[in-house]
Amino acid sequence: MKIGLIGDTHVPSLSPVLSAHIETAFSGLDIILHVGDICELYVLKEFQEKYTLTLAVAGESDSEDVRHYVDEKRVVSFGRRRIGMIHGHQFEAQHSGMLDGLRRWLRLRPSGAVFESFLLSQFADDQVDAIVYGHTHQPYVKMHGSILLFNPGAAVAMPGHRPSVGILNVGARNITGKIVYL
Repeated sequence: MKIGLIGDTHVPSLSPVLSAHIETAFSGLDIILHVGDICELYVLKEFQEKYTLTLAVAGESDSEDVRHYVDEKRVVSFGRRRIGMIHGHQFEAQHSGMLDGLRRWLRLRPSGAVFESFLLSQFADDQVDAIVYGHTHQPYVKMHGSILLFNPGAAVAMPGHRPSVGILNVGARNITGKIVYL
């Protein structure tokens, strides 16, 4: 099964439209997972109508309309494989001390190891094979024990960040992922 992974589209707040390159990257997919910061419901509808079935979780920048239809965290199954979905902004709610407030004000992202531990803890009881997430805008694909952590990066062009999406291949024996730069 071939799954498209996208996050941090931020339409229309950071970009008026989605990149035309997404169509090429998402050609021939079975399903799309959106890991939050969709922003407006019409963006999610566009994915459904233009590409394929799209499942999503909410991020901190999503409108009330989006939050009405999607949860902040979910687990989806494809065959015997289970994938945890979360945006990742929940990390800040658990780390809201003065130093963390300063870190957010300076727009510094959490340290990798602490953030990765947070993500793994969110699905510790769910027996997932992979956790897909967004929020940091940084592409990331790495095994942590038997669990694949996968962030497709931000789909929108921003200073210092090359736009990207991900492709997740789910097979009977494993799950693999790759980043596709737009």
